[in-house]
Amino acid sequence: MWCRGLPLLGLILALTAPGAAQAGDCMRANEDAIAEGRLIERDDAIILKLPEPMCLEGPEDSDQVPASAEIHAYSHDDAMQETLRKLIGKDVHLEGSFMGAMTQHHKAPIVMQVTQADEI
Repeated sequence: MWCRGLPLLGLILALTAPGAAQAGDCMRANEDAIAEGRLIERDDAIILKLPEPMCLEGPEDSDQVPASAEIHAYSHDDAMQETLRKLIGKDVHLEGSFMGAMTQHHKAPIVMQVTQADEI
């Protein structure tokens, strides 16, 4: 469960696995996480604009991402992808997992595979 009003990074860190990094550290790739911001569309991609930049770290070289205020959001589930499209232009609460961009098809340095999306 999430609580509005917590700083974004603190909120994300509070909801990651036990033993997660302290506030101010980077997010971990491939772990359950939450992000909030405004969805926009750019180059046919859905981008989450964060109120505060975040960085990412993980096992792959592509997961070493310095602070970025943009996340490329997507879902393999067609219904969830349609939900993301309907939320473009709105402030949202997304749940899923992060990874670093690996191809030219990724339109932001951090990519999020979304499993849940809600307007806030």
